[in-house]
Parts: sequence; C-alpha cells; structure tokens
Amino acid sequence: MILLLFLLCFNQGEKLEYEAKWSFLTLGTMTLEIIDTTDYNGYRCYHISSLLISNPSLDFLFTLHDTIEVYTRTDDLLPLYYREMINEGKYKNRSESVFDHESLCVTYDETLTVKLLENSRDLLSFWYYLRTIDLEVGDTIPVNIHKSQENHEIKCLVVEETSVKTPLGEFNTILVAPQTQGKGIFGSGGGMDIWYSLDQNRYPVLIKAKIKSGSILFKLKGVMN
Repeated sequence: MILLLFLLCFNQGEKLEYEAKWSFLTLGTMTLEIIDTTDYNGYRCYHISSLLISNPSLDFLFTLHDTIEVYTRTDDLLPLYYREMINEGKYKNRSESVFDHESLCVTYDETLTVKLLENSRDLLSFWYYLRTIDLEVGDTIPVNIHKSQENHEIKCLVVEETSVKTPLGEFNTILVAPQTQGKGIFGSGGGMDIWYSLDQNRYPVLIKAKIKSGSILFKLKGVMN
C-alpha cells in the first residue's frame, strides 16, 4: 500500500550536489535545487531546478551545460511549467512546456499542444515525488511521465534496502527501479535506478543512469539547506 507522506515538506533553498562518474572518469557535476516557493496560475508551487555541467578538463571531448526548471504544485508535486535550456557543444535548444492537468494537455512554446495522461509528471519532479511516498520492498508504483511530446506509463519497482557509499558518507537506502517497455523514456538500451536514503530527508543519494556504453553514476557529495 502506497501512502503519501506530505509530512515531508521540502525546504526552500535545499541544494543537493552530485559528482557524475563513468567508469574511472569524473564527467562533471549535477545540482538539484529547490529555489523557492511561489505562486503560478493560482497554485502554490515549488520552483525546482537541475544543473548539469561537464568537467572542464574534458572539454576536448565534449562540453555540457544543461539547465532544467520546473514549477510543481506543493500539494501533489504535479508540474505546471517546465523549461529546459540545453547547451551541448554546438547544439543548443530552448523549450518551454505548460501543463494543464484539468484539460489533460501540455502546450510547447505556445505553439504545439499535445495530449497528456492523467497525473503526468516530468522527469525532474518525478525524482522529488518518489521522496514523498512510503516505499516498501516489493511495491510496484505506477507513474505517468511526459517527456519530449510523448507520454510514458512506467512502473517503479521497489527492489531492496541496501547500504550505499557516497562522497558524503554511507547511507542506508531503498532502491527504486523504474521499468519501461521497448525504447521507453530513457532511450534504446537505457534505464535508471535511484537509491533513496532511509531517513526523514529521503535524499536520492545515488542515481544510476544506464546508457548503451555503460552507466553514469551520480553520487551525492554535498547538501545545503
């Protein structure tokens, strides 16, 4: 049975810092931040951001500076506004999305409107949503996610409790493994595992992004509140 734990109120200014590693290489850093709470379209919202920056010493291979921002309702963490700013080498892209959960649609850059599944989430606020629910080993949590004009119905398996070492120390954690069919939301051959701390903060202390050439590990290295 899945119980909402909205006793976990996110702190304005919470900043989680991660190192990104592939094999022995430090690829860069990722920061997840709750910038503030604000009003958007009549709802009280969390303003959440992620920032992914590549290691400057690897500029000869690739450069990356990606920012994602989302406004989610504080009561259920459903996204209302999503913006991404992608800078990867010569490739640059800006995109904005407005979610309408009553009409079940999402509008891209004020020009394109596509259908939305009920209670759909984006990939960033999805991580925060999983922090607010009671996770029990053996549970399967259904979640709808919308990404890049596509709807995905995924199942999150709560796999096991285990100990995880990070640069910030060792944590007792619970592992959640989102499952998709076919190409899925993570791309061909992709996937993701998330280890949440088994304490009142429920930090995602380790995130494994699976890609064709292996896995990228995002390990928690700093927390600011």
